[in-house]
Amino acid sequence: MSRFTRARRTAVLAAALGLSLSTLAACGGDAESSSGDGPVLRVGVQKDGIRAVLETSGLLDDLDYEIEWAEFTSGPPLVEAASADQIDVAWVGSAPPIIGAASGANFKVVAAVQERDFQENSILVPQGSDITEVEDLEGKRVAVGRGTSAHGLLANALDRVGLTFEDIDANYLAPADGFAAFTSGAVDAWVVWDPFVTQAIQEEDAVAITGGRPDEFGTQFEIASTKALEDPETRELVADFVNRLGQGFEWAVENSDAWGEAWAAESGLPASTTTVAAAQKASDLIPVSDAIIARSQALADLFLELGELPEEIDFASIVEPGLVE
Repeated sequence: MSRFTRARRTAVLAAALGLSLSTLAACGGDAESSSGDGPVLRVGVQKDGIRAVLETSGLLDDLDYEIEWAEFTSGPPLVEAASADQIDVAWVGSAPPIIGAASGANFKVVAAVQERDFQENSILVPQGSDITEVEDLEGKRVAVGRGTSAHGLLANALDRVGLTFEDIDANYLAPADGFAAFTSGAVDAWVVWDPFVTQAIQEEDAVAITGGRPDEFGTQFEIASTKALEDPETRELVADFVNRLGQGFEWAVENSDAWGEAWAAESGLPASTTTVAAAQKASDLIPVSDAIIARSQALADLFLELGELPEEIDFASIVEPGLVE
């Protein structure tokens, strides 16, 4: 059992959701509002290339509904936005649905996005660092986004070598702040996902000491708000969008350079970064399998043990089947 009290667990989760709420409040200026009178689907994104892959592949050319895009910093605020009925659908990493479920958020997991290299995140250290393996993180300052997939990777990696978050100095930072802390030397290691991994390697000669299996399996999720799924028309739009996204990922496997160029324009990152990241992110959109549910439940149980959740969750209960084949 955890050495943390329930009050500590609740405080930890509240801190994570505090980030979500502040980001949600700020995201109004980042939303691209529709101007027509037809159906509208509200899609939450990060700097994840979703718009780029769909637009460049031509998969949005024949839509009979409009898309209203809203950009967020990471997965936890996207889950919070879905729960608050601010967005209808979004792509998030492996851990945000777990954090959201523990807070009672009103959303469902409708599909999985499986990276073919089974890797979503990396633990990065500066070139020449004396940190060469996970065990060396003991006592070190580590930047990571709270409640993100990177948080999940770090939890699993530490647990694998017999460490916990109490054994490190965790600095919970959004990607931009994490990058600044890493490049300035304010932290000793940074746990993050692409394209930020590629950016740090290219621009700062960062070194990845671990990533992927056995600490993660590169599984991400499409989520949708419960309210969106309960409305038949919006549910149909969500299903259409998610299946188009699956086609977009298929297109991207053979057209990674085109995706990377468009991703650069969307994100403001250099094309030299996004084209490399795009080539590494070959993925398939699939139904949520029993194996995926089991791995997600194991991570949820570990988060509970470490005091990162206020209560136990049943991951299977937040999965909504039937929207993808």
